[in-house]
Amino acid sequence: MATITIPKKIESELKSASQKLGLSKEDFLLNAILYYLQVLERKVELKKELETWERTSDIDLIKFERNI
Repeated sequence: MATITIPKKIESELKSASQKLGLSKEDFLLNAILYYLQVLERKVELKKELETWERTSDIDLIKFERNI
């Protein structure tokens, strides 16, 4: 397991939030990191999809211009 240093202000907020949710600070951080990784994964997938659509649009535009 890795060890990280958390700034005092964030540690205070972490303690408060985890207590409100009835979680340990470790469980709270683990859930937050897992959620963040899922969000990043979806962003990467969306970026790839948008790039695919962009390439497709470019190809279709070139085909259209050739037929004019």
